[in-house]
Parts: sequence; C-alpha cells; structure tokens
Amino acid sequence: MSGHLTVPLVEAWKPAAFGAQALEFTRQAGELRTAVDGQHRAVDGSRDTFRRETGNAMRARYDEVHQKALIIADALERGRDAATSAESSVGSAQRFLVTKKTEAIGKGLEVRDDGTCVISETTKQRLYSSVAASVGDNNAATIADKYAVGIAALQVEANTHTIAVKSALNGAADADTGAKKAIEAAFANLPTPDSFGNATTSATVTPQPPKGGTPQENRAWWDSLTTAQRDEIASNSPGSIGNLDGLPADVRDTANRAMIPIERARLEADEATLTAVVAAAATTRDSVALSDAQTSLDRTRQKLADLSVVETAVNADSKPPRMLMALDMQSGRQGRAAVSVGNPDTADHIAVTTPGLGSNLESTLLGGGDPKNPKGGMLGEAEQLIATSTRQLEGVDGRSGEEIAAIAWFGYDPPQGGLGSLSDLEADMSNVGFQGRAQEGAQPLASFFTGLDVANETSDPHITALGHSYGSLTTSLALQEQSGVVDDAVFYGSPGLGRNVPDLPNIPHFAPNGGFITELGVNDAVTSAEDLGLRPGHVYEMTERDDPVADLDGFGRSPHQMDWVTHLSTDPITVDGQHYSGASGHSEYGRTDGATNNLHRSGYNLAAIVAGLPENATDPRTVR
Repeated sequence: MSGHLTVPLVEAWKPAAFGAQALEFTRQAGELRTAVDGQHRAVDGSRDTFRRETGNAMRARYDEVHQKALIIADALERGRDAATSAESSVGSAQRFLVTKKTEAIGKGLEVRDDGTCVISETTKQRLYSSVAASVGDNNAATIADKYAVGIAALQVEANTHTIAVKSALNGAADADTGAKKAIEAAFANLPTPDSFGNATTSATVTPQPPKGGTPQENRAWWDSLTTAQRDEIASNSPGSIGNLDGLPADVRDTANRAMIPIERARLEADEATLTAVVAAAATTRDSVALSDAQTSLDRTRQKLADLSVVETAVNADSKPPRMLMALDMQSGRQGRAAVSVGNPDTADHIAVTTPGLGSNLESTLLGGGDPKNPKGGMLGEAEQLIATSTRQLEGVDGRSGEEIAAIAWFGYDPPQGGLGSLSDLEADMSNVGFQGRAQEGAQPLASFFTGLDVANETSDPHITALGHSYGSLTTSLALQEQSGVVDDAVFYGSPGLGRNVPDLPNIPHFAPNGGFITELGVNDAVTSAEDLGLRPGHVYEMTERDDPVADLDGFGRSPHQMDWVTHLSTDPITVDGQHYSGASGHSEYGRTDGATNNLHRSGYNLAAIVAGLPENATDPRTVR
C-alpha cells in the first residue's frame, strides 16, 4: 500500500539522485581502501622499529581497525549497487504513475493527491450544457435525470482510472520500500561507532501532526514537541504544518514561505506534463480530451501566476509586516492562500475578509493598478483598514495601544466570470447561483477562525468576520458551524446568507426579487444572530447605492431586508476633519477613494466594527 505517499510526492522524486549517490559511494569506498591499505603497509613495516609488547599491541589494535574499515568499504560498494538498482526501479515507477495520471487527465478527470480520480468541474459543466441543449433548458426534471445518468457513466470511468492510478501509486511505494530495504541491507551489521571508541545516541521518532486534527489538537501536538523536533518538522516537511490551524502565526508563515519554491517546481513539472498531453490530444483530434487538457494546463499556469503574486505580496515592505498564514496550490481550480497584515497572535482585534465573485489571488490580492483605487488590492485595503481602526482607537481613552491584524482569506474557490482573469479560461459564472462553492469554503473558514483564537496570545481576541458578495454567503455558512469564537460579522454587497431550498443538480437558483416566499423570509436559513453563533446586535450589513448583487435574494433574503440585522449607512461623513465619501456599485465597499486618500464611509464603518467601536458606525453623532 502507498501509505502516506502521494501523487505529488512521487512526481517530485529525483531518481537521478540515486545514481549520483552510487557514484559517491564508489568514491568513498575507493578512498577508504586506498587510505587503509597505505596505513596497513606502514603499520606492518614498523616491526623492526616498534617492537616488544607495546608495538605488538599497537599492531593488533590496528588489525582490528583495518578489518572494520574493509567491512565498511564492502558495504559502500554494496550500497553503490543498491543505489544503481534504485535509480532504475524508482524511475520506472515514477514514469508509470505519471503516465496513468496523464491518461486520467486526458479523460477529463482531476487526480487528487491520494490517486483518487474525480470528474472535473469542466466535464460536469460540459455534460450539463450538452443535456440542456438536447432536451431544452426549461425541462428541469428531464435535465436532472439525464444529467444523473451521464454523471453515473462518467463516475464508472473515474473509478477505473482511480484503480489504475492508485495501483501505480502502490507500485511506486513498493519501489520506494524496495530501494530503502536494499540500501539498508547494504549497510547492515556494520561495526558500531563505539567499537572505534566513539559514543552514540539512540534516535527518537518525531511525532507527526494529528490527521484531521482540530485547531486545539494541532496546538496540543505542537506544544508537546521539543525545540529540536519542531526544527526538524519545519526543515524537513514544512508543507505538513503551514496550513495547520491553531499553530503560531510565525511558524505557519515560515513554513508556507518555504513551500513557495517547492510548489513552483511542482507546478512547472505539471505544466510540462500537461503541455505534452495537449500536444498529444491535438494530434489525435480528440476535441474533448484537448479541451480538458487545455483547461488543466490553463489552471496550472493560473496557479503559477497566483503563486508569484503571493510571493510578491509577502515579500513586500509593509507596515505592519505581512504573514503567509496558509498556502494551497494543489486543491481547487485556482491558488488558495491567506495573508495577514499584522501578527494575529499578538493582535487585540483580528479581521478576516472573505471575497466573492470574480476574486482570485492574481487579480485581487494586490489589485490590478486601478487609478481610482491607489491602495489597491485586498492587502492595500487591509492596511487602510488597520490605519483607520487605529485612528479611531486613538480617540478613545485607554485604547490607543490596541493592536490590529487584518487577513485576506482565499481558502476557497469563489465563482469566476467577468471580474477576474480566470474568466478568460472557462465559463464559471453559473456557479454563483449555487451554494456549493460557499459550502466547500465554510468548514475550512470556520476552522481558520478557531485557529486564530487558539493561537492568539491574548486572553480573548476580538475577531470580526467580513464577508463581501458571494463571500458573505461563505462567511455565513462558516459561522453556522457554531465555532463561537467570532464576535462580530459584517456582510456587504450580500446576495443572501443561506437558503432552505436546496440546490438542484447544476441548475442555478435565484429567487425572483420580491417573490412571495422570499419576501416572507420562509427561504431564509438564517433568522437570528444566534444562528450564526453571535450575540444579538453583533451582525451588521451594508448596501451601497446601485449594487445589483445586494438585491438578488439568491440565498434567502439579502440581509438588508432582515430587521434583526443592524443596517449601517454608507452616506458621506466627516470625522475629525477626515472626509469619508459615499460610494456606489458592488466593488467599492472596502476601497480607498482616490480623491480623499481615505476609505469610503463603508470602509470607515468596517474599521469601526473591527476596532470594537460599533457606535462610530451606528451613531456617528457620538464620534468626536
């Protein structure tokens, strides 16, 4: 069985290293034999000059060392033979696995790390479009039935490829185990170090992270390690700890930064493989295989672009400094990451912003240089948010020293289309009508919230969840996990917080604005702050002028229609000589007004809630 071996790990193997090691073993064996033979001749020639018991004892002792040295030289030569064989067997197993993965990708499947093959989203969308075109878009029941039949057939093929890929993965594990055993056998029964007069220490096994652990369990494991064990984990397997919720922020940051060159190398290898698949599909004129392979190649290139943006973002000279709290370039259709401006472990107030439709790392994390938004991108907005919150705190006696951290959380795949670079790759807009993407992000976001609370060094940090657009739905679903660590939530430009009517298979659902059931609130999955694990009066919403998304009522009623939610004005306001302008549309809530170099009023409101000063947003007359 493959055990903990994964497809990316096997792809990252470098079998040529065994060949290089075989040459090194050969060199070491040769040098050792030359050295001990020379010393043996010198010692043996001392009989005429170094006599009696002392000389005889010296020569007897050297004979023992000489024999042990020859045993080591023999072992090095056996190791050479084992390493040479390993280069062949491991390389063959790696190539076979890559072939099986390539075949699966060519059939429109995605290959997960454990070898499981799943139907790609593109293939599902293509099937739905084909079925809808054949029976008519308005015949929902027939579409659903035919779609289910088609998915079942595709699942059979996915299962077949899963068997093939996992078999290849098991074969790689066998080759790995065989190489390990052969090399270990080559060096078995060697003279012990203490037989040469040296001391030795027994090795200890470093405990591994808990599988699927909660943030609390993750932290308990980390705290149980010695400093040496922590250093070993961080050095040898940074990918195992960078995304572990509950661990200290500086540990996650260091580990995730270490993964950037590793992930780049893996993605570049995937790019080369997929380029070959695309070329092969083009020669066979298999349009479906070509389309699927091209989509996978485009996604890989998108992740490379996302990774470059993340690297630029975290290496930027920023005050407060930026920390890479999460990095995942393997899951999903685009890169995933979480970047904090400021240290959440020492912060008194932590804001976590979840973006929505059209957001992705490449175009959203640092922004696209929009002249209307001089401090562009979510990280620029985070810096402005912190500055504005800090300014508000400085106006309150005894609170000027409170620290703030603001996090841009891209831990899921927001629907794309029309607002981001991925819209050029494939049609993804329809997914904004489903809760599926938000449901995928809910559990990891809830765990992330809890991890912040576990890792924070204060007694009880004030955590605010900020959800924009489709990200408000993701945030709502995460809060419904009832982690209980979030103190306030602000939803803005929200199409709804969750609906009771379930998604039909690949059939988008938007309740008509003003529809009878929607207006009654019967379709609302969230009817109180308690449903979100929050206290009454700690849920807020904002709706800018001319924001079409906030009137969609796509997932129950939009929160601006809910009387239990505190509604914040977005009208212009001047506070202490600082003007915060009004804004319009769907995208301006957290952005900076180029004319004033301040946040809009909506951003001022966000800063007030984040700072734990809700009265500044709800009743601006109380502001100095």
